[in-house]
Amino acid sequence: MRDDVKAIQVVWLSRTGLTNLNSGEGGSNLVDIKKYRFAGQEYPYVSGQAMRFYLKEALRRHLQPEEACVADEQGENCGRIAQCVLCDLFGFMWTERGERRGEGRSHVRVSPVKLSPAMGLLPLDMTLTVDFLTRRPRGTTVEAGDQEEARSIVNVELAVNIYKAGLCVDMQRIGREEEVTELLKAESTRRRYPIRSVELKSYIDDAERARRIGILLDALQDFSDYSKQARLLTDFTPDVVLVSLQHNYSHRLQKALETDSSGNVNVGRLVQVLDEVKPDCLTADGRPAIWAGVLDGSVSNVDAVSAALQQAGVPVSTPRQAIQAAKAALAV
Repeated sequence: MRDDVKAIQVVWLSRTGLTNLNSGEGGSNLVDIKKYRFAGQEYPYVSGQAMRFYLKEALRRHLQPEEACVADEQGENCGRIAQCVLCDLFGFMWTERGERRGEGRSHVRVSPVKLSPAMGLLPLDMTLTVDFLTRRPRGTTVEAGDQEEARSIVNVELAVNIYKAGLCVDMQRIGREEEVTELLKAESTRRRYPIRSVELKSYIDDAERARRIGILLDALQDFSDYSKQARLLTDFTPDVVLVSLQHNYSHRLQKALETDSSGNVNVGRLVQVLDEVKPDCLTADGRPAIWAGVLDGSVSNVDAVSAALQQAGVPVSTPRQAIQAAKAALAV
């Protein structure tokens, strides 16, 4: 695996069917959609916590049971970076118990994998509907006007939308942990305290680091364990995707894909962000290491988007092919 990669960035758009990917607080008889407001209009979104859960569950499908722990009764994970891929990629927090009350210390790992919420880009007043359901068990009878009949009625908010989401991987911290080290002792510098700094300690070798990154990219193109899929099946994987390999850690590529209320990508903004990101990218096949994947019909101006990407020197293929191309370049 290339050792000069500091960050992998991915930003994507996904057009969903009629579904409820992440419910809000709702009520006893309402399952609502999580919403945010912008410019006086409401849009749906999927929380960052839900996105992390969906991606973790996709990773489990690629891992052996001993490589993916489950949180205990206190909500704490195992914290074994060398053995547990999920604790390595997504971080953890657990408390080491002392012999007496109040003793012990916390172990915290910041997630090397950063995930954004999935932000709906089409206003809900254009796409929202309410589905009427009943929760009445089979074989039961309810008298008209009975309170039990009212409790069995459920309304579920559903919407069709285009969601934008993003991921950034801090490559330097995969399989590694920050540790405070003593550079100079206090006596040698006539200071009261020693001079300290931070270094990265490796818990796995480069081959295992490459495997974990590959599994993460595979999970991204296949994740499917989101909510409400038993009767509201939809596809939430990338339809339009940009992937970059960078020698500088930044999140700039996340601004590349923006749409208006008609589902048109802002092509001018796309080109400007690509121009800003290119200097941070590695070189692959004699060009900046950026790949694009586009499915026909994903956005309203898909032809203009493809033309702009090609003119910017970014190869365009399907989303799966773009992710696999980045994965192959990473392994060179």
